[in-house]
Amino acid sequence: MESSPTAPLRQHEEEAIRHLLALENGGGEAERQAAERWIAASPEHAVAFARARQAWRAAALLDAEPEVGSADLAMQAPRGSRRGVLLGSAGLLGLALAGAAGGWFFLHRQLLTTRVGEIREVALPDGSHVVLNSDTVVEVAYTRERRRLRLKRGEAFFEVAHNPARPFDVEVGDTMLRALGTAFNVRDRGAVVELTVSHGVVGVREGQSALHKVPAGNFAIIHPDAVAVASYDAAGLSQKTAWREHVIELNGDSLAQAVEEFNRYRKRPIVIGDQRVAALRVGGRFQTDESAQFIEGLEQSMPVRAIRDADGGILLLYTDEVSQS
Repeated sequence: MESSPTAPLRQHEEEAIRHLLALENGGGEAERQAAERWIAASPEHAVAFARARQAWRAAALLDAEPEVGSADLAMQAPRGSRRGVLLGSAGLLGLALAGAAGGWFFLHRQLLTTRVGEIREVALPDGSHVVLNSDTVVEVAYTRERRRLRLKRGEAFFEVAHNPARPFDVEVGDTMLRALGTAFNVRDRGAVVELTVSHGVVGVREGQSALHKVPAGNFAIIHPDAVAVASYDAAGLSQKTAWREHVIELNGDSLAQAVEEFNRYRKRPIVIGDQRVAALRVGGRFQTDESAQFIEGLEQSMPVRAIRDADGGILLLYTDEVSQS
């Protein structure tokens, strides 16, 4: 009998499956390191693991989509048996080979999200931490060579575990931020990206532009064609990251800016109905869920009248009268 070119792969399938199951069933750092060592030991190990991972994901799709027919997986095992699908995944060999050769297989993938009004801290497998602001989506994709995250919406604060051999990159649209052992805040405003660096240095690249270095104590506004950097004092930096403590700090901000901040934590917005209201300057320190108290304070101290609808929305109008209550 002629030997099969896939025989070396089949010899390693069981071991690849054992490592994959250990990781998928809540394995810790020891299991992750063991899998990394085994994958790095030979190209055959890498291909076998990539092949097993692809089959595992295909099995997950079968679980989620009951109507998928058996023709969608070569040599499919009975539904519900992921281990069977792993062992019967020869039809995925081409994908596995291509994926392993390209080094795309991931040691850790995760989608982090928050609801409107929710703030959440997550520990990442390398010892880094990310805090997500309200209505935020962060995609995590770790390989052996790179720690890659994508801020798809919202705002997040990153505390990065130092590892020069494994860069930590945050992508926001066409903007790439690279950090080694640092802490920084990133906010996606659509037209621009805001970066606040608390510790260390963050490299910024917008599209194909040159790399800009933003050190601690600095704030950057990143446009599609430029990076504008300004230094901040401790109070200014605190204001930019106060949201991590569920706090909105206002220090002479326009009422339009204040309303924008409060609306990030509300399901129904506050709407400014008069530009005279938008230009008023306000100050104070509020919890992110204290927009009602903020509006009451405006009505008592400024020429502002609030009209509240039954759904929780608020319209702010200008008035010549200030409440004395």
